Amino acid sequence: MKEEFRDLICENIAESNVFLCGIPLDKNVSVGKGAKEAPKVLRELSYDLPPLDRKGNLLTKVKMFDVGDFVSEDFSELKENLDEFLKYKGFHIVFGGDHSIAIATNRAFFDKCLSLNKIPVIIHIDAHPDICDTYHGSKYSHACPIARAIEYGYKDENITLCGVRGFEAQEIETFKKHRLLDVFKANDIKEMGIDTLIAILRTKYSDEKYLVYISYDIDANDPCFAPGTGTPESFGLTNFETMQIICDCVKYLNVDIFEIVEVAPPLDINNITSWLALKTLYEVFHVLIETNKI
Repeated sequence: MKEEFRDLICENIAESNVFLCGIPLDKNVSVGKGAKEAPKVLRELSYDLPPLDRKGNLLTKVKMFDVGDFVSEDFSELKENLDEFLKYKGFHIVFGGDHSIAIATNRAFFDKCLSLNKIPVIIHIDAHPDICDTYHGSKYSHACPIARAIEYGYKDENITLCGVRGFEAQEIETFKKHRLLDVFKANDIKEMGIDTLIAILRTKYSDEKYLVYISYDIDANDPCFAPGTGTPESFGLTNFETMQIICDCVKYLNVDIFEIVEVAPPLDINNITSWLALKTLYEVFHVLIETNKI
């Protein structure tokens, strides 16, 4: 019988150093649905993924415990589930789900940071700012998690948006009111280069007083690389660019959570978007091992 995440799953939670949960929710998308299928499909595809990164480095130092899925449309309940999930000592992975799940994740992360006397940081890698106050009449749309994060208590200077290129008019007005937000559009990153971006992030957030949450929307990637997503946005980053941003953040910053959202298998072609998510995760695993973070 095939096993998910072969040779990486650990059945003993006490011996685990990486923890995984899924949140199969996509009721809050505005265009194409299907992201609720991602946790299931990503696990199934992992059956056939060898435990090595793109350079052939073995990843079996990863001891991953899969706690299963948190199935709810109630953000308070999801937040309570995530509060418990984030108590596990190790690196945390969240499979969405549409990006509205980040409303629960960022609240649980904020409270964890307060309990540890750390400053919470969000690095939001996405084609969209997701800073609408309401969208289609809802404050819990996948277009709203950064607005809800600020409302919950995150400081503007501790939120960085990377890869954005699709905006609502209300978001442009919001940026004018929150000028300490760092917004690196996709074209900015193309012009400055990844190394410059990472240097800026290291200058801001490398101090141990910060704890970092990476929320990675697969639509940060150009849709030619990641077609299986509900709101594809042209003129995006390459797979290599997003992978390098994520891995360098994990390498140089104190990252506690890596969340992958908006993978929508029913909208995909030959699972290439799901494979992209998994292969990016395995590159993160290598960085965790290489830097002795697990």
